[in-house]
Amino acid sequence: MGKAVTEPPLEDRGAQWMLQFQQGDERAFNHIVDEYQGIVFNMFRRLLGPHALIEDMAQEAFVRLYRSRDRYQPSGKLATFLYRITYNLALNRVRDDKRKPTSTLPRAEDGTPLALLDPKIGAPEESTHHQDWADLIGVALTELPENQRAALVLQHYDGLDLVEIGEVLQISPKAAKSLLHRAREKMRSLLQPFKDAEQD
Repeated sequence: MGKAVTEPPLEDRGAQWMLQFQQGDERAFNHIVDEYQGIVFNMFRRLLGPHALIEDMAQEAFVRLYRSRDRYQPSGKLATFLYRITYNLALNRVRDDKRKPTSTLPRAEDGTPLALLDPKIGAPEESTHHQDWADLIGVALTELPENQRAALVLQHYDGLDLVEIGEVLQISPKAAKSLLHRAREKMRSLLQPFKDAEQD
């Protein structure tokens, strides 16, 4: 009897492309890059902030995916597999950078970004309200521990559920839920002064 082949989710094009790539279709891998390069780049940007090596790291993520051709098992969405590669690369980069601040904003002596220290400095003006809040949220994200930041990014920006987040971070869905709760509480405490300033 031949080796059993695990079928990927029927609607997951990425997993189908990866299977075709395993069978020698190089064009299938090009489809994967075209389809997923945006989410990989955005995840690095949200996990690391403005980092000079994001483009190189995005390329490395796909190099690692390419090299995983023989061992890839289509037991879930390809995106989840690729998120895990991306998260691990980002975590390694943070460790290599020795946890240097990822925000380019000026910081106080205790390391807190000034934009999160004085709500009157960063309180969104009405004309640029949405962009200012996006900037503040981006800065606040860099203040979270890496695993909390990743969980929040995966749920809020990428729409992953608790099971999928757990698969990426290699934790249980229950642990992912707890991680998200702590991340939201931390974000709320960081952003509340700005909400209060808007109401003054």
